[in-house]
Amino acid sequence: MNGADARRRILVVGNGIAGQTACDSLRAAGFDGRLTIVGDEPRTAYSRPALSKALLVDGGSPELASPMHQATEMVGVAAVGLDVESGRVHLDDGTNLPYDGLVIASGSRARRLGGVESAELTLRTLDDAWVLRERLAAQPSVVVVGAGPLGVTFD
Repeated sequence: MNGADARRRILVVGNGIAGQTACDSLRAAGFDGRLTIVGDEPRTAYSRPALSKALLVDGGSPELASPMHQATEMVGVAAVGLDVESGRVHLDDGTNLPYDGLVIASGSRARRLGGVESAELTLRTLDDAWVLRERLAAQPSVVVVGAGPLGVTFD
């Protein structure tokens, strides 16, 4: 990055592939400042497409290669507020993180169908995949709603 660039602290909200890729891209572009990644899940990033693949069938691993970006990773905390004027993100543990540049890579949430709460399961996290695996073992009939990278190649 240009030496005149005032961005010395970049905060990435979202510890998935998009957040990790943003950090890798920043480093590849020459950013040598402080990178911090915040993720609400209690674990480091993993491959979400793997959740509906080998993980369900044979317990395969959704692990990603170790990141090269050397960002500080804060897992298990959620971003709950943004103060653009002061350049701070508020976390659910009471922490306020300052930033000069912000990347919001928090993904999306599934739209719930409603009315069948006990039978309905969204597949977004590793914990969701483990629950689905247990349910499939007990009752292997399933309806997939959605054709994103998780649902489209569900076997």
